[in-house]
Amino acid sequence: MHVSAPLTRFGLIGDVHSEDQRLGRALTKLADAKVEAVLAVGDLIDGFGDADRTVALLIEHEVVAIAGNHERWLLADTMRDLDGATLEIADESRAWLAALPQTRVLDTARGKLLLCHGVGDDDMAELRPDTRGYGLQCALDGISAFEGAELRFAVGGHTHDRMVRALGSGITFINAGTLSRKRSDAGFGLVDLETGTVTFWDFAGDDVRWAAEFEL
Repeated sequence: MHVSAPLTRFGLIGDVHSEDQRLGRALTKLADAKVEAVLAVGDLIDGFGDADRTVALLIEHEVVAIAGNHERWLLADTMRDLDGATLEIADESRAWLAALPQTRVLDTARGKLLLCHGVGDDDMAELRPDTRGYGLQCALDGISAFEGAELRFAVGGHTHDRMVRALGSGITFINAGTLSRKRSDAGFGLVDLETGTVTFWDFAGDDVRWAAEFEL
């Protein structure tokens, strides 16, 4: 999906890991919330759901997605001994995944947003709520490669740890979490730049429930 206008209200989907049923529910909730776009941070496959239906849903809803390390591994036919690894996928799904960029820079009503998987170009880099010192500096260095874009936000995943964290560089880093059934706090989010908030929802059985709200 091509996003032309600056985003003000947009959905966030963390690492999906083939959770097609949860993805469908999240996309329905976000559509009902009248978001302008939905962003997905990669690691779309390798899990215990249906990888082809996952891709079909992302295409159908015109989700603005990037590739994570699990897409890279699938396309290179490596790490296929992982628990829940996607071993078979349709040619059409594979082609769509292969065409995904590693990062995207998008316009928002409050400035540029970097959509990445780990941190910047490194899809294995980790930035957690408690990352400090050298680890934090490495994360800032990873984002600094995009400083020409005058970034205000970075949205990533990889760690599955949901967070909204203001960095010393003036950039707010948002981790969208995960849809993986392995996490008790699995869910998704919505950014509203008019109200200056990020809202997260969790999955509770067949229901979706409000989980938390953060100020930007």
